[in-house]
Amino acid sequence: MTTTSNVSSTTSTNGTSVLSTSKASYGDSTFLTLLTEQLKNQTPLEPVDNESFMNQMASYTSMEEQRELNSNMLKLLDYQGALARAQGLSEGSALLGKEISYATEDGKTASGTVQSIYVAETGDVRLKLEGGKEVDMRSVLGITQPGTASTTTTATA
Repeated sequence: MTTTSNVSSTTSTNGTSVLSTSKASYGDSTFLTLLTEQLKNQTPLEPVDNESFMNQMASYTSMEEQRELNSNMLKLLDYQGALARAQGLSEGSALLGKEISYATEDGKTASGTVQSIYVAETGDVRLKLEGGKEVDMRSVLGITQPGTASTTTTATA
């Protein structure tokens, strides 16, 4: 019969449960520690059968592959975000020094000259106009050269 004298409390000093998923990490050492403890504590008359052992190893392999896939997906998403920001800045740079007409929040149309372009914390490309007004690039309705009367409308996403 096995004793559990090394079992610690299931709650930490801040009251979170060991079973909670926040800040949980499932690494190699946890699985391997459990596996070696299982092998050390098996009874000689009832050893772990090969099928059970192979199922555990298959689960471990699957977990490793899933962790690697998740890591690669996060890298891909990070790279796509950087590309989207760079593309937005590139498109916005064509508007530098040009006069734009844009839709205001109340549905009216206004205009101003683009002084700078930046990416907001939300990931949106924003245009800073003369006088400090900031406009989302999606609200641009038209572009003109300063001193020109004609307006070229653009379709932006």
